[in-house]
Amino acid sequence: MIRQRDYWKQLVRPGITALVGAGGKTTVLTKLVEYGEYSGQPLLVTTTTRLYETQVAQWNPFYGDDFNEADHWCSQAIQRGRCSAWFSGIEGTKVQALTDRQIEAMAQVHPDWQILVEADGAKEKWLKAPKKTEPVIPSLTATTIGVLNLQMLTKPLSPMYIHNLPEVCHLLEREEGAMMTPFLLARLVLHKEGLFQYSKGKKVLFCTGYNTVPLHYVEAFLDELQQADLEEIFLADGYKASCEIRRRLLWKS
Repeated sequence: MIRQRDYWKQLVRPGITALVGAGGKTTVLTKLVEYGEYSGQPLLVTTTTRLYETQVAQWNPFYGDDFNEADHWCSQAIQRGRCSAWFSGIEGTKVQALTDRQIEAMAQVHPDWQILVEADGAKEKWLKAPKKTEPVIPSLTATTIGVLNLQMLTKPLSPMYIHNLPEVCHLLEREEGAMMTPFLLARLVLHKEGLFQYSKGKKVLFCTGYNTVPLHYVEAFLDELQQADLEEIFLADGYKASCEIRRRLLWKS
């Protein structure tokens, strides 16, 4: 537990943190809340896409577009030592996005808060490539965390595992059904229209599923990333509640 706190603490920092990619974004967000609370970091959770209401209900969100009311609600939660959350509303089973301007306004009023923004949708798949209109990342974002699941290594390019499959095939120059290799997975990270499209601030790669693939595949993947403009790489076992960081690599090229 102590080692986990030390690892996660590296990602707990004031400012806007945007999460993009697939295969564990909400897991990372939830863990950041957990360990942020351990360290006493004021936290606000929101999205520029959509989240299931059940995923965020634990944080007793404010729903609405009135900035002053949202600020009051979230400040009260934080003063009680709790994580706060703000969304524009609920439609069906999902909470609705804030605009990047709303998020930036809150960050300017509360520069000591960490504002965690789920900025990308992936329909619970392991991997994705963004479309031209995504992700939506506020311009004042301090850190962009790109999430991908290493379980994709040796798996076929298939809609079973991949969201926006045509975009992935286009970026990788491969047909549906081709096997994902370390080279191709790294290409998705490195491509200007890939995982970190429109990213702002420091770039952090967070890989889930580290314990599911042979180590030599992971090492080959990391070798392909040697020139990547990344601040850090985190390699984590498990998924959701079982997610634990096993390695943290400083990576500035």
